[in-house]
Amino acid sequence: MTKGPQSATAALLAIAALAGAGAAAAHGAAYSGTTRDGSRITLKVAGGKASAIKTIVPTSCVESSGSLQTVAGGELFQPPGSFALGRAGKARALQPAAMNGGIRATKNYTVDVRRSGGKLTGTLRVNFSYLRPGVDLSHSYTFICSGSTKFSLKAR
Repeated sequence: MTKGPQSATAALLAIAALAGAGAAAAHGAAYSGTTRDGSRITLKVAGGKASAIKTIVPTSCVESSGSLQTVAGGELFQPPGSFALGRAGKARALQPAAMNGGIRATKNYTVDVRRSGGKLTGTLRVNFSYLRPGVDLSHSYTFICSGSTKFSLKAR
């Protein structure tokens, strides 16, 4: 083994390369694509966890107080936190609900993301409810909403 400035330089370069690789892994990989329903989806994966999930999920709402009115559309899907790959995780957040005209509702999220070869596949679910005022409180409408989608993504 050679000692001196050349071996010290080689050792420093090797350490710098390893540190750079570790820093890149810590930042994780960004994934993007479309859901099976055609909505754009983005998310990040680092340390075996998916986070920063953003998409729109097709959602339907049914009025539960007797009129059985229905509303359908797309709901923003942005769960807080991170979710371990390979198992379903849950989160809850008070966020604006598109189906409720942007008024906040408590959204219950279920996120199941799995690694399959070089792809990520998964299922996303959201449910929430909201009250739509009627002419008076006794004539208000309670809507129960649920939506889900699936996806398969490659790294960007």
